[in-house]
Amino acid sequence: MTIREAIDRADTLNPNQYTEEQKVKWLSLLDYSVFTDIISEHEYNEGEEAVEFRPYTTDDVEKTLLASYPYDEMYVVFLQMKIDEANKETDRYNNSAALFNSYSEDFSHHYHKTHRSKKYYGFNFWG
Repeated sequence: MTIREAIDRADTLNPNQYTEEQKVKWLSLLDYSVFTDIISEHEYNEGEEAVEFRPYTTDDVEKTLLASYPYDEMYVVFLQMKIDEANKETDRYNNSAALFNSYSEDFSHHYHKTHRSKKYYGFNFWG
């Protein structure tokens, strides 16, 4: 999913007054967390390209976000959560936050299962 697709889907589901620039900043913060807390802690699988992260700007709206399908839905829900938080809509925020946490945990578990940790301290039983 691209930054533009995430913003468009969130805006369709939750019309709001926030600028594209603000939503790009929110997505940048999320992907910074995804990169530093998850991706950079693991080795790349064979055939995967190394990922570097730099904060997104409005010039990057066609850039693909770090979590791929089916885990990319967390970006839309994250934007909805941030919109609810900014609007001080506590009940909606709590619902969005719970859903976001579920999606982000699913992504994290998947990534941990499919990528070897750089901090792997397992035993080598085979010699």
